Amino acid sequence: MAFLDLSAQTIPVNKRFGKVSKEELELSSYDLDTSATALVLYENKWTSVHLNAAGAFNKTTKTHTRIKVLKEEGLKWGDFEIVYYSSNNNHESFSGIDVVTYNLDGGKIVETKMPKKYIFDEDFTENYRKLTFSAQDVKVGSVIEVKFDCVDTRYWNLEDIYFQKNIPVNLMECEVRIPEFFSFNKKMSGYHSVDYAAKTESSTLQSSGDSYVYNIDIDYYSAADVPAFNKEPLVYNYRQYYSGVKYDIKSLQIPGALYEDYSVSWEDVDKNYLESDLYIRFKAACQFKDETAAIAAEATDEKKIEAVVKLVQEKVTWDESYAILPEPLGQVVKARSGSNVDMNCLAAGCLRELGFTVEPVMVKLRSTGVLQNYQPELNPFDTFILRVVTSSGDIHYLDCGSSKGYLNVLDPLMLISNARVLRPDGGSEWVDLTRLCVSGTNMYFVAGYDPKGEIIGTLTIRYRGEDAYLAKLDYASYPDEDAYMEDLEDDFGVEVVEYSSTGLKDFSDNASEKISFTYSPDASADLVYVNLFIDPFHSKDTFQSMNRSCPVDFPYPYSISYRYTLQIPEGYAVEQVPENIHITCDELKASVKMVTLADAHTLQAVFTYTQDNILGLPSDYENIRSFWQYLSDIYGSVAVLKKM
Repeated sequence: MAFLDLSAQTIPVNKRFGKVSKEELELSSYDLDTSATALVLYENKWTSVHLNAAGAFNKTTKTHTRIKVLKEEGLKWGDFEIVYYSSNNNHESFSGIDVVTYNLDGGKIVETKMPKKYIFDEDFTENYRKLTFSAQDVKVGSVIEVKFDCVDTRYWNLEDIYFQKNIPVNLMECEVRIPEFFSFNKKMSGYHSVDYAAKTESSTLQSSGDSYVYNIDIDYYSAADVPAFNKEPLVYNYRQYYSGVKYDIKSLQIPGALYEDYSVSWEDVDKNYLESDLYIRFKAACQFKDETAAIAAEATDEKKIEAVVKLVQEKVTWDESYAILPEPLGQVVKARSGSNVDMNCLAAGCLRELGFTVEPVMVKLRSTGVLQNYQPELNPFDTFILRVVTSSGDIHYLDCGSSKGYLNVLDPLMLISNARVLRPDGGSEWVDLTRLCVSGTNMYFVAGYDPKGEIIGTLTIRYRGEDAYLAKLDYASYPDEDAYMEDLEDDFGVEVVEYSSTGLKDFSDNASEKISFTYSPDASADLVYVNLFIDPFHSKDTFQSMNRSCPVDFPYPYSISYRYTLQIPEGYAVEQVPENIHITCDELKASVKMVTLADAHTLQAVFTYTQDNILGLPSDYENIRSFWQYLSDIYGSVAVLKKM
């Protein structure tokens, strides 16, 4: 029985499949992280690029994972889902799937194997399938073990290796075997140290009756006591910060064959998309000619574009997926459901019919990582939106997948600084989608104090741009308006008397709410303590941690203005008001001002917040956190009325 002898490793494990010990089963908590709901006791990944029996290169990956369930919340680690590539030209195939659950019963180890009938393999998208299976008899204290093999005809596509997960990792080992014919770029990520070693082995290649002795380069990686990745607020993609390694192919040179250069330029990337079904379907003819002809009568270009988007959204329901390859448009229309790019292609056909210039804008979603435009990748994008140019030269960006957006108002997932406008003439260019519109919220609160002890007031809220998008999204998440108002009452700590709204269900770049309500302020025999803010705009809980490892990633620049007006009843006077405030945060290019005014009849407070920078570096976190905490303190500002 061979145990890894490594001083950093807390828990010794036998690395062979099926060799689970009583010590592992008796483990009730993880000393290095007592909050852990589960623990990866051991994981091994073995990847080899090699020749198959037909003389073609394949990539084989063998995975073995052993997981300890420590708490009820950790039971989900017994469920497995693998999305894999499957097309006519290339595919992945899985075999040797073996899942075993181990439990202690009366001091004896009991094994429960997952029957093969519980392995489900189904279509996922046009070029992807989904494999799902679950370990059986999983409970707190169980050890789950899974292994499988994967053969991929895309030998150049080495899977990213992550040593860090959402739960701690006791030990992980990886081996990558690459023939010398291949050249890869290797890029490490994350902050946890990973041990690395390399060696070379000899092998023989048979080709056309000749044999060649060649080297296999072998990379070894190991990481022990890897902490769970600490999820931090305002991070869209955690995986890009995990400790790991990424392989990108550069070239291939097989003896007796032509040299193949896989390093790409952005022009190569453009060409790949322009020659694919993506662009063919984007250029497809208009599917709604009669309806589009009627739209031509709209008074302005903007109204025409708006009408086209509404038309597509009436004809096709978004299936809540972001795709890169559109389905055949006839099939989409017939099914009345499709991805965002299916809908965008339908809109593009209508807009071209109306005489607009329409171009696809390639987007890497914020949830999948940051695109570095100085480092070309062959398939870096996740989806595309539309760039529409009017007869007067005005430019609008839109995505038909979301009814909550508008022209130049996109889902925050798409607000990236490096999006690429795809053009067949070689004129593709980079565009910044983070500043397409002006976003902000204006709030006006007018109230009076009833000597009976209540503040009665009306709050008017006006949203614009991305703030309107988020307000609409929030409103739509409730089953009805009553449920929405219940949450308003809970959030504000008030009783809503009357509520009305405009634009929350419309395709537009604005929305508004009007809320009349009452609440009881804190008071003593002759003093009334008036909180000037009904609801904080920034939560102190956002940045509780003293340290941070990931950048702070805001979706877009924004502003907030808030005006509070309180009519002072007879017999009362203003005893105390907060000091006027003006502070800035250079790291966020943010500014906050508050001015409080009072006379015999009226108490007013005017608050403004603006922020132009959307990215805060970890090195700036201390200042950002201090600024945020100060903001949170401002929201506790109180004015005092005194009974005369």
